[in-house]
Amino acid sequence: MKVTLDDSDSSSNTSDTSDEEMEEMKAMTATLSQIFKNADTSSDHEESDEEIDPEELCANLLKKSLDLSKENKVLDGKLSFIQTERDEAMIKLQESSNKTMQLEEEISRLLIKINSLELDHEKALDEIKSLNSTLDVTKRDLVLSNNLLDKFNHGSNFISNLLNAAKTANDKKGLGYDAATCSNSPQGTKFVKAKEQHAQKILPKSTSTQASKNIGKAKDVFNEQRRANLLYQYKELQAKARNLSGEISKLTRSTQGNAPKG
Repeated sequence: MKVTLDDSDSSSNTSDTSDEEMEEMKAMTATLSQIFKNADTSSDHEESDEEIDPEELCANLLKKSLDLSKENKVLDGKLSFIQTERDEAMIKLQESSNKTMQLEEEISRLLIKINSLELDHEKALDEIKSLNSTLDVTKRDLVLSNNLLDKFNHGSNFISNLLNAAKTANDKKGLGYDAATCSNSPQGTKFVKAKEQHAQKILPKSTSTQASKNIGKAKDVFNEQRRANLLYQYKELQAKARNLSGEISKLTRSTQGNAPKG
């Protein structure tokens, strides 16, 4: 049994379909023709109680084909959407991988910086300890200089008072002054007994007083120079102590600012 379609039926069915549907219909027609051909060859061996309407069968198959075509379009849209989402996910994954690598590099740099800051912190602490030790020594030297300056001032005042004291004419002891030559003996200071001094001329009071004043002036000049030197050393020690204190304060602030936060 052969099945054919009239031209009028074909034109009426294809007028409402697109070109794509026409191609599908042609394919379905060819398939149906093959099915009907196979049915004709098998009809000699088997008998069928019902007759198959070719037009109805073609219409049903055409409807199913159109439904499958629509479903296929929907599935194609979903597939395109899924592929787009997959591509976007791959792009995001690559971006995340790049960001992860950048973060790992940044972490490595930060770890290196932390190690460097810890070393600087330890060095600063050692330097602070050294400066504190130097400051302690400087403070002790400053205290010793103050004590020495006080002792020197006390001794200088005592010597000045002693030299400025007038010597009386009844004093039987002298410094070995020779009145004939108006000079001291070359042997240095010579203390003589009272009985030996009776044979020498008694030094006039005015001359002895003038000599004492000259000696006192020389002592005063020497004392002033020594006092000036001590004051200069004292000021240097004070300046050194202030500088050390300033350096320790700077190092302490720098250490506190660079210390790594836990």
